[in-house]
Amino acid sequence: MESETDGPRRVQSVARAFALLEIVGATPDGARLSDIAAAAGLNRSTTHNLLATLESLDYVAQPTSGGRYVLTDRLAELGRGAADDDALRTRYRPALEAIAATSGETCYLAVPARRDYVYLDAIESPRPLKLTAPLGTRDPLLGTAIGHILLAFRPATSARLAREDPAGWARWRAHVDTAREDGYAIDLEDAQREFCCVAVPITEAGHTRAALGVAGPASRLPLPRLRELTTVAVRALADAGPGA
Repeated sequence: MESETDGPRRVQSVARAFALLEIVGATPDGARLSDIAAAAGLNRSTTHNLLATLESLDYVAQPTSGGRYVLTDRLAELGRGAADDDALRTRYRPALEAIAATSGETCYLAVPARRDYVYLDAIESPRPLKLTAPLGTRDPLLGTAIGHILLAFRPATSARLAREDPAGWARWRAHVDTAREDGYAIDLEDAQREFCCVAVPITEAGHTRAALGVAGPASRLPLPRLRELTTVAVRALADAGPGA
């Protein structure tokens, strides 16, 4: 039996795995195997084996072969509780209200959840023909404007989906790439016939945590109007964000 002075027993492999997670997490752009091994004081072989295990459990990802390791969204999703969701709702509710008033369309706030996203908040259009967004429901990341903007700025999530759903990723990859280049994503009746959507990322401390979308009938939201609403959304988020 251990004495009180001995302290708790430590499983070396577990301690090393958490150390690697901390090292990778401290480098937002990702860390190379050699740098991780040096920072952890381990040889490359041991480090590689530990990282391979963490990658198989979906806690780290290596988006490109031989490239940098990054944390996946799995840790963020585990750590994001009801209090975090409530804080996001409170912080960005003014942005939703401002965009809803300007657009007259349904506006919603969503966060990633594995292969889907979840609606955290929504203001529905007062018009008879509208898109509904029930809170707590899910839609897929692939094939939707909200999903594409989240994937565009969450490389570990993109890498995981490409691995888990190669056919789906191949179909929608160009849309994700375009969203990354433009800074917003547009859905022209892709997810639902006769409805269009534009989505912008919500980024805090360099990390894309959520997305904001505006959706409505294609007859009211042609491409030029969607692009106009992108500017409206970006301004509203800047006014409502943590630094506002």
